[in-house]
Amino acid sequence: MARDIIAEQYPWETRVAVLEEGRLVEVFWSDKQESVGNIYKGRVKDLIPGLSCAFVDVGMAKNAYLQSGDISMLAAVRGGAIDAALHSGQEVMVQVKKEPFADKGARVTGDITIPGHFLVLLPYQNDVSISRKIVADDRREHLRRLMEKNKPERVGIILRTACQEAEDNEILGELRRLLEVWTGVKSRYDKTRAPALIYEDLGVLERALRDYMDGDISRVITNNLKIKEQVEARLQKDSPSKAINIKYSEGDLFEKYGVEKELRKAVRRKVWLKSGGYLIFDSTEAMTVIDVNSGKFTGKNDFETTVRRLNLEAAVEIPRQLRLRSIGGIIIVDFINMKCDSSQEEVIATLRQELHKDKAHSRIIGMTGLGLLEMTRKKSRYGLDQIFDEECSCCQGKGHTINIVALAGQVKRKLANLGYLEGGVIVCELHPHLHDFIMKDEKNLAYIEQATGKQVKLVAVDGLSLGQYNIYPG
Repeated sequence: MARDIIAEQYPWETRVAVLEEGRLVEVFWSDKQESVGNIYKGRVKDLIPGLSCAFVDVGMAKNAYLQSGDISMLAAVRGGAIDAALHSGQEVMVQVKKEPFADKGARVTGDITIPGHFLVLLPYQNDVSISRKIVADDRREHLRRLMEKNKPERVGIILRTACQEAEDNEILGELRRLLEVWTGVKSRYDKTRAPALIYEDLGVLERALRDYMDGDISRVITNNLKIKEQVEARLQKDSPSKAINIKYSEGDLFEKYGVEKELRKAVRRKVWLKSGGYLIFDSTEAMTVIDVNSGKFTGKNDFETTVRRLNLEAAVEIPRQLRLRSIGGIIIVDFINMKCDSSQEEVIATLRQELHKDKAHSRIIGMTGLGLLEMTRKKSRYGLDQIFDEECSCCQGKGHTINIVALAGQVKRKLANLGYLEGGVIVCELHPHLHDFIMKDEKNLAYIEQATGKQVKLVAVDGLSLGQYNIYPG
């Protein structure tokens, strides 16, 4: 699988796109507020035993949220009482695992991880785990023996997929570097007053290189000469044997390579498939629902064959969209109903195969009794819609605006029942669109004036939203 990385840097932002076989699959933005992966020395502010969680001051605008299951390093028994492990005012080392969102603070964990290209260091643990994508038994056994022989006690290790073809000296060299990083983190923890940031994860470009600089990378393209030199230096240091084309190119690279066009499509609710079918993405706070529809696709054979082909196409596109949109959490997919069990199994197998390309951990639960596919995907960073969109001030994020007829009826009812007000005039300030709509209803305005015995004066005010209006005596 040919993979390209496109990196753009400007004074105000850095953007990194990952393309597989020429198609955009992931995009990363630099963000000064980004905190996932950062390690803090925090102070416990509140314990909530009923929810088995604690709130920790790490120096952000809102206190971070820590669950009892995320504090094994603090000698808590998983699933045990939070107040048995922590007390108010206690200083703790925590790492951000999920960005703050809306009115929620960041989600943090006490199970620290320090990732590298080949390894992930797990302080306070002791196990050696190996990526499931490394399938050869002899390779897995060799890597396990290598780590158990060279790692310190009370340090766990995850061997990433990049270890598949790495030399032992490359892996051990990274192990030494990660241990040095951890020594520095512990030293800063001992010397710093809480709350404080004691380790900042790599920037957006460095993270992309760390996670994707493997045998599948064919080229890195950038509009910045310093980035080009940085990538060349990293490649020479970490993987001198890899032949990767590192290219400098001027201009708007996202536009030149079709990334900008794909980004504009990725925030739409509807995604068209090549066959003429389409996907619908609807997100709630709890989950994302994906609906597969036949659209213009009618097929040339029997119904079961048509449905199978469409669902297989959707099973390929859905994992790409999950990565591109950075969708995580609970995901429900409503494939078109298939009567044949073998077709259903083939679709799930295809979905699983495409999810295998994703760096984020995902899990397919299976089909529900209603024929819906349940799955989960790890979420740590903002979704694409949260980068590009803000909540609509008219509909408050519901996706629907109030019906002008219903709104006008509400205003007229209010006016018709204000005969008790003092004075001979009722003033009603309205959005210009609503003002013009009610002004056309001369018959009912006359009725309101007769019922109240007062003159009704409608005033258009640009500063009001459609659903706002002010009524007061004139």
